[in-house]
Amino acid sequence: MRLGKSAMVAAFVAMLLPASALVAQNTPQSERSSASADNNQNQVLVDPGVIYNDKQPANWVGKTVTLKNVMVQDTNNSGNFWVGFDNSHRLLVVKPENNPTLSAMRLHKGDVVTISGTIRPASNYEAGKTGAEKGSMHDAEKSSGIFLMADQMSVASSTQR
Repeated sequence: MRLGKSAMVAAFVAMLLPASALVAQNTPQSERSSASADNNQNQVLVDPGVIYNDKQPANWVGKTVTLKNVMVQDTNNSGNFWVGFDNSHRLLVVKPENNPTLSAMRLHKGDVVTISGTIRPASNYEAGKTGAEKGSMHDAEKSSGIFLMADQMSVASSTQR
C-alpha cells in the first residue's frame, strides 16, 4: 500500500505535535515567560520571580507588567520597596516622585499589593533620574539588573491597621 506525499507529511506532523507539547511542558517558566514578554502587551504575573529569575532579566526592560497580589518583602526610607522571596531574589519597585498619590502610599513588610509599571535597567543614572535611593538601586543593579517603575498600585491586604 503506497501513501501519497501529503498523507506522509500529515502523518509526520501528527507525530511531532505531541513532542512539541512535551517540550513546552518541560521548558522552564522563566524561558517561556521571557519569550512571551517579547510582545508589547501588559504581562500579568503573580510571581515576580518570573522576571528576576529569568536567565536574561534585561530582556524585560521596556515591558509593561502587572504584579498581582505580591507580598512586600522589604521597604526603604524613600517609600520604595522590594517584592520577592528574600534579599537575593527580589525586584525593586520605585514609585515616581511626580505622582503624589503613589508617593504618599506607605507600605510595610508583609503587605500584599498589585503593581503596574514598566521594567527599567537599574543604574546610578536611573537612581538620580527617578529619585530612588542609590543604595537600593545599587542592590537592584547587582541582583537582577532591573527594577519596576510603578505607575499604578493598590493594596489588597496590609499588615498595619
